[in-house]
Amino acid sequence: MYEVKVTHRVLANRRFACEIYPGVFVVEGGAVLSTYAGPANGYCPCEPVEPEVDEVFEMSERQLEDAIQWATSIHRPRLSYRPRRRLR
Repeated sequence: MYEVKVTHRVLANRRFACEIYPGVFVVEGGAVLSTYAGPANGYCPCEPVEPEVDEVFEMSERQLEDAIQWATSIHRPRLSYRPRRRLR
């Protein structure tokens, strides 16, 4: 088990969540949500908590694995620009 700081609330049920990667949230109680998947359809399923919220919750190793899977599936590293070489 891992302990994470609350950074967001789920809009649908007001549960606490932690954004562990941009657009990937672990939710208190076991869910993993992503802005890029399922019913989210491109909008953020969570909203930031108020600054005075100082809460933590436990996240299971399975939740972490699921979140990593989401994060790696949506990660698109920037390609550096390289001009093409012209053949003569």
